Amino acid sequence: MKISTSQYFTTMNKLMADTQSKIAQTQSQLSVGKKNVTPSTDVKATTSSLKFSEVISGQQDDIQTLKNVAAGYKEEESVLASMTDMVIRMQDISIAAANGSYSASDLNVFAIETEGYMEDIRGLANSRDSNGHFVFAGTMATTMPFTKAADGTVVYKGNQTEPSLELDTGYKLPLSISGKKLAGTIERAGGVKVDMFKVMFDFNAALKTDNKAAISAAMDELRVVQENLSSNLVDNGLRQNLVTQRRDIAEDKIVIYKGLLSDAQDVDYASSIAQLSADMLALEAAQSTFAKVSQLSLFSYLR
Repeated sequence: MKISTSQYFTTMNKLMADTQSKIAQTQSQLSVGKKNVTPSTDVKATTSSLKFSEVISGQQDDIQTLKNVAAGYKEEESVLASMTDMVIRMQDISIAAANGSYSASDLNVFAIETEGYMEDIRGLANSRDSNGHFVFAGTMATTMPFTKAADGTVVYKGNQTEPSLELDTGYKLPLSISGKKLAGTIERAGGVKVDMFKVMFDFNAALKTDNKAAISAAMDELRVVQENLSSNLVDNGLRQNLVTQRRDIAEDKIVIYKGLLSDAQDVDYASSIAQLSADMLALEAAQSTFAKVSQLSLFSYLR
């Protein structure tokens, strides 16, 4: 098939223009380090990049949330550990008071010491988080959970619903135990149920009145209180492990999606530079050929 001079010129001009455009695009990509200099460069790749970025952002938010939750768990652990230490000391007092070798004056000293622990434990049970919310009030975070009645007993004002937080992935994370679970339940003869504050209150009264039977009963009940606090400490440790696992999962996802994002939008410098060199050589060859053919065509025309 015979190709006219005008057709040849048109084809070569288009070829060189396309190559120049390709070179310019590669140079722009290399200058910014991204495959898509503008969103319109590759709509599909741009859409994928946005999705990957959203996942990364969501996981980063989750990690920050998990850090805050972990800090709350550590505070809860400290509270439970302090309570446990004081209850263990009260157990020691109950054992000493039950053997009958202490005078009424000595028992009164024990009672004063016990009252101090009772107040400290109630104060810890009314702990607040960094937002000023009561930790052990259930979902009634603005209500002081443990208040004193007129007779000196402690009353729980919160609820039994344990608060939780939903992560970006949809996973619900428990935040803290309720005050009801914290105080525990001890069943007495006749099916009467009391919590740790009632146990301590009655123990303190028994010390003041030198009631040996009540002191002995309190000794057993304080052991149950201590076991309940220890169980809550174990639960706290499990929740801390869970947070660590969720953070590890989120961090792994970030690494994966950052890799996908890089593949979708970052320039492969070695490959792009090689392609740029090849395109520039092709353009130079096309320009050289075009110039030679143009001279031949003009010479033939003049002849």
